[in-house]
Amino acid sequence: MTNRNQKGAAMMETVVSLFVLAIGLLGTLGMQANSVNSNQRANLVTEANILAADMASRILAYNSDDITEDNETYDKIDTSTITGEGLDCSAGCEKGDAQKNFDAQEWARLIKARLPSGVGSVDYESVATGVENYIIRIKWHQDDSFVDSTCEGSEDVAADTACFEYRLRVL
Repeated sequence: MTNRNQKGAAMMETVVSLFVLAIGLLGTLGMQANSVNSNQRANLVTEANILAADMASRILAYNSDDITEDNETYDKIDTSTITGEGLDCSAGCEKGDAQKNFDAQEWARLIKARLPSGVGSVDYESVATGVENYIIRIKWHQDDSFVDSTCEGSEDVAADTACFEYRLRVL
């Protein structure tokens, strides 16, 4: 008699266990998707950091410790306005606008190649006597919500745009 009451119990246990397994697999799939997004975001932030450090190196290579007149040379660079290949400085550029323009064009090419819809800007500010800052900003398109991704003083950053800011002090 107990046998008759047990008919279909194994089938129900199988259905319930498959349901529990499906829920677990969906959770794992969701975690995997979050992991891929986080890795992509980390890669883009790393690229932005490398590109900002590249421009900082270009500025430091140009500036002389003993000449303060060259401190503002790299002010007002905006890669969104740079077009074309421009200068060829493979044999070296003369110090001045030619070197700045070459560095800006090369930097713009690198940003566009490595970051989706990437643009960069460099601004110069004099903080105090003998203390100057370069503010290097890089912005790019970011599909997911990127919390606290706006740069200080950049109100024009869209919701789907990430921003990385690098400050370089020139003494």
